[in-house]
Amino acid sequence: MKKEVRIKNKFKFNNNILYLIIAIIVILLLIFGRQTREKIEIIDEVSQVIEESTGSGFLEIETFPSDAEIFIDGVSSGVSPTTIYNVDAGSHNVVIKKEGYEDFTSEVNIEAGRKTYLESRLIVKVVKEEEETPDTVDEKEEIVEIVEEENEETLTEDLKAIGTVNIGNKFLLYYDFSEGEFTEKRNFEQDIFSKRYKTYLVFTRFNPINVKTIDKSIDDVEKEDCVGIKGQFEWLYSGQSLCVITKENEIAAIGGVWDDTENAELTYKLFS
Repeated sequence: MKKEVRIKNKFKFNNNILYLIIAIIVILLLIFGRQTREKIEIIDEVSQVIEESTGSGFLEIETFPSDAEIFIDGVSSGVSPTTIYNVDAGSHNVVIKKEGYEDFTSEVNIEAGRKTYLESRLIVKVVKEEEETPDTVDEKEEIVEIVEEENEETLTEDLKAIGTVNIGNKFLLYYDFSEGEFTEKRNFEQDIFSKRYKTYLVFTRFNPINVKTIDKSIDDVEKEDCVGIKGQFEWLYSGQSLCVITKENEIAAIGGVWDDTENAELTYKLFS
């Protein structure tokens, strides 16, 4: 019984000590908190007295968005948000700059010993597209005309190098690739000639021309396929191509697709 009483008294004593400690902590917090507030108030009062005595005030600036550069009377004074102290009493020009936004300009009046607050909401800068002047339009039209002329010249050159010839019912046909001429009459400038049979053509060359048939469609034939070829007589079937080394030592190819040679339309290429 006595042991239980001692335990209860000890527990009660411990609780009393705990309550006492909590009360002391609360009192200290109140004292220090009050002192802190008093210190802040004293600092503000001292600052105000100093500002009043020196004839200056301070300017608090906030911008949206922040991190804008601030200029007071043309002098860089930091970035927003900020408070600027010891600003001479009177009117001042404030310019706020931020990349991508229009400049903000304002006149502020600073009173001695007082704080002035300035808020700025910056406007996004709109980049205007350059308007076309009559001179600019004329220049563009001239450029278009030049390009069209160049394209036309290139197309004309390409037509000389690439074209078609229809065999039709001609039994014998002569080919001059450098001139892009195909006739039924023989002349000294021609490279090769062909004879028409039902499903194939036989090609014969004139000295010093060389010919060779390759198993490639004319669309797929490249210059490298025809380099170094040699031959005098060749048979050309539908879907194949004939490589030719011309009198001018240029490389050409000719071929096509047909059911029978009377309807054969051949495409030719002059590579060099």
